[in-house]
This record gives sequence, C-alpha cells and structure tokens, in this order.
Amino acid sequence: MEKQSEFIKQLETTTMKNNSWSDKTRKELLINFWMSQGRKMNLMVTGATGCGKSSTINAIFNEEIADVGIGSDPETMEIRKYEQYNLILWDTPGLGDGREADVRHTKNIIKKLNETDKNGEFLIDLVLVILDGSSRDLGTSYDLINKVIVPNLGKEKDNRILVAINQADMAMKGQHWDYRKNMPDEVLKTFLDKKVQSVHERIKEGTGLDIIPVYYSAGYKVPGEKQCVAYNLSELLYRIMKQVPEKKRKAKNTEVNKKVVQNKNKSTKTIPVTTAYSGGILVDIIDGISDIVDGCYITTAICEEFGKPDDCYELITLRNFRDHWLINQPDGKELIQRYYNTAPEIVAIINRRKDRKQIYQNLRDTYLCECLKQISLNENEKCKKIYIAMMEELSKKKLAWELEEKVK
Repeated sequence: MEKQSEFIKQLETTTMKNNSWSDKTRKELLINFWMSQGRKMNLMVTGATGCGKSSTINAIFNEEIADVGIGSDPETMEIRKYEQYNLILWDTPGLGDGREADVRHTKNIIKKLNETDKNGEFLIDLVLVILDGSSRDLGTSYDLINKVIVPNLGKEKDNRILVAINQADMAMKGQHWDYRKNMPDEVLKTFLDKKVQSVHERIKEGTGLDIIPVYYSAGYKVPGEKQCVAYNLSELLYRIMKQVPEKKRKAKNTEVNKKVVQNKNKSTKTIPVTTAYSGGILVDIIDGISDIVDGCYITTAICEEFGKPDDCYELITLRNFRDHWLINQPDGKELIQRYYNTAPEIVAIINRRKDRKQIYQNLRDTYLCECLKQISLNENEKCKKIYIAMMEELSKKKLAWELEEKVK
C-alpha cells in the first residue's frame, strides 16, 4: 500500500501538475506508468444514449474501435469488450431509447456487475458512468446511477464507481469554448464547476456516496477521419488509475530468483531478479543493478545530480522502455549489454570532473528529455536512435577525458 501511495504521488507531481505538457502528452505518460506497473483492470462504461461512450473509448485507445469491438459475450448480448494497455473495457448500450430496450439493457448491466472471476472476486473493478455535459436533462443518468449501478456494487461501492461529464465543449451551447486553446474560458469553467457540484449533490442525496465527477471532452469524431483533440482526458484516465483494486496493482505471475552479475574486476555480486509476465512478454528486470561496478548508470546519475529519487518518472519510463520494448528488438540485448559494460566507467569519470553538473545538465537537456518525449509519443525507434547517439558521443568524450586525466 505504501508503494501504491508513492506511485500516485509520483503521478501527481511529475505528470498531472506539469502545466507545460499537453493533455495528449499527459495521457501517453500515464499509459507508460500504467504499463510499467503491470496493472490490469476491468472497466465498465455506461451512460445514457448520446453521452459519448464510443468517442471516449476511441479517444483513450487512440483508435476507432468502439464501433466494431474485439469480441462480445453472447450471454450479455449487446455488451462489447475491448482490451488494450492492460485495460479491459466493457461497453454497455446507452439507455433512454425506449422502455423495453432499457429494461433489457439494465438486466444485462446488472448481470455483468454481479459476475465473478475464478477467485470469487467481482469481474468488473470499476464502473465509469458518463454524463452528457451539454444536456440539462440528466434524469436517465441519475436513475442509472441510483437504481441500477450503485445497488449492485457490493460492499466496496465507494471504490467501484466513477462519474465523468463528457462534451464539456458543448456546455452552454459551445459559446464559451476557446477553440484556439481547446479549453473552456473562465465563464465556462465556472459553469462546469457548478455542474460538478450539482451532480455531486444529486448523487449523494440519492445514494449516500460522496462522488466528485470529472469533466472532459473526448473530441468530436467524424467517421473515417481522425479523432478531434480531446480535453482533460488525462484527468479522466488518472482518476481511473487511482481506483485500481489493490489485488491488481502488481504484475501477475511474478517470481523472484537470484542472478550473479560479474563486474570488470571479476568479482561477483548477487542481486534479485524479478521475472514478470506483462502483456505476454517475458521481462527480466534487474533490481539494484545500478550499484554494480562501484558506479551507477547514466540516467540514474543524471537524476541523482538533480535530486530525483530512484522511482522518479524519468527512470520508471526509461526502464519500462528498456524492459518492455528495447530488449525485444533484434539488436536490443546487444545495446543493453554494451550499455551495462560502458556506462559505469563513463559515470565514474564524469563524477571526478569539476564540470560534472554542466555535463549532466547537457545530457539531460539534449538526450534524456528528448528520449522521454519520443516515448510519450510512442516513437520508440526515434528514442532508440537518440540513445545510440548519446552513447556514441559519451564514448568519444570518455577517451578525451581519460587523456586529460593522464596529462594532469
């Protein structure tokens, strides 16, 4: 539980509170965090017809998938299942198209909410109820929450429901939306804050639950064209991640054994190795390897130079890149091994220099930040090229630095 608190704290400080990043970049960074933690969650998406469930699913996945799906459970008829990023979405039909259809859909939703897995735990971890921010009539949504969802959430109902207000750009008839900045102006922000408070009070009055909704815009989608830019989607994804059940916070099928690592002086050190299965990929994550060869690796050294902890965003993201993507490339293992062999010596010589801070700052600004940017954009090949360029430059400089030391 302590590690989970630190994880959430790291998300808040490095991602959600960084105003220099776009909402899209925040979302990509959150997904990287999510994947690096090996988390998996079953999320049911519900709402009234026209609230934007499909556009929300497409916006989260960056793909037009909500209209086709990857499978459906015949026992629940029209509930569709989509899976990506360790997130399993169950898309339910919208309510409000007729009494007969609503009764049928409601029964299917209740059945799915009460479904359990092989361990006897509820299959659905969290229910996301989407409200239409452009509509004044939310009666169907409140009935769905008060009469269908909440009564079937079991004992941990407080942690199994999230309410979100979509189409924030269409509230107040879109008159106070800043289309250039893709965000609400101050008038609309005030209106949306009041709507959040109103929805919060109505739900508490009907269920007793203290739920604070989040407002966002999934972006309008024209069939066959790209999804329009979303607003505040990262906040929605962050709220979802915060409510991952404790039992699903760690990678599954995890074993810990020992590996002996030999350094340049032929001495050995035994360190723990975690072998985890995440997304079907076997990953060897070597914990504590930065202590080998009386030194540490370049990214760790850069982060330490600027007071960042070992579990900071930069290191988590780059380790995730190394262990989930780079290691599976044709030359990945060779690059990683070369890094292990040369990086500690490079760090050691940098640490002996008077201009070490300037060197680390240049490495951070020129290479580290650019690598993180490319990873956030899913441009892993570009990150790899930047990484190779950094190592080539450092290898050349290492020879020059060693020569300087000999002259002295």
